[in-house]
Amino acid sequence: MELQSISPAGSGQQGGMTAAAGAITQDAFLHLLIVQLQNQDPLNPLDNQEFIAQLATFNSLDQLIGINAKLDTLRTEQLRLGQLEATALIGKEIRAQGNQLDLGRGEEVELRYRLAADVARVVINITDSEGTLVRTLELGAQTSGEQRVVWDGKDNMGNPLDSGMYTFEVNAFDINGGSVAGTTFLQGVVTGVDMTGSEPILTIGDLQVPVSAVMGVQARA
Repeated sequence: MELQSISPAGSGQQGGMTAAAGAITQDAFLHLLIVQLQNQDPLNPLDNQEFIAQLATFNSLDQLIGINAKLDTLRTEQLRLGQLEATALIGKEIRAQGNQLDLGRGEEVELRYRLAADVARVVINITDSEGTLVRTLELGAQTSGEQRVVWDGKDNMGNPLDSGMYTFEVNAFDINGGSVAGTTFLQGVVTGVDMTGSEPILTIGDLQVPVSAVMGVQARA
């Protein structure tokens, strides 16, 4: 009797041996084997070699399940190790991808970004936590590379804005009006690490920065 012709009770499907490796469990395979033995034709019993081959398959499946369990344990341990290593960044100054701004009322904030080429004009739009545009900075020509601009923390009418989280967007244009890529980033001292999620989150003031966004690390001067 061929194992392919037997399906678990209630499955409504055939082809147990043709199922994908990740779609059949150890218990399901054992169930198929037992059903096959129970339903084999007494006048035409299962061939010994075929039965041995199926037992070998069962043993291989058992080993694969064991390997997967060990890999899951290894991944968990690696995740935990990565989280603990992230704590070494506390007290270090990092540079990370991001466009967040932590504004204190009446304070200034430094905006950092990098231009892919020389540009004739730069426009920076700053929005609040609700996505409302609060300030537009019109800048002139700038060279390629890292740039810094200080925002006085005021809106377009010159009024001081409330403290809180803001974001900024850089739009750069060449002499012909074509767009030039501008990459925003932030820089600050790590004060804590949140390890409750799948990836450590670094704290810089009130900013939350995934460790995967870190571009560089340096000791505080």
